Amino acid sequence: MGYGSVEVTKVSKTAITNGYGENKTKLVLRVKGNHECGLVRNDIFDVRRWIFDRFEKNFNGSDYDIYMEVKNDYIKENNIDVEVATYTFVY
Repeated sequence: MGYGSVEVTKVSKTAITNGYGENKTKLVLRVKGNHECGLVRNDIFDVRRWIFDRFEKNFNGSDYDIYMEVKNDYIKENNIDVEVATYTFVY
């Protein structure tokens, strides 16, 4: 999806029970780097194909079955600001 380089790492993957008593999975991915389009995407359709499917190959549900939250930040690496986005998925 565009030009630039990013590094995606899995922060955690845990089983949770939501407020309705449903068993869900919570997956947290960290995307770091510089990309012409930025690292924050709010469209689950794009994000699922960009990073989600690489870490959750066995998920057969629809895009609507995934709740997604994104937090954006910057860190300094070698005196350069590098964008970091943390994606949290619950499905």
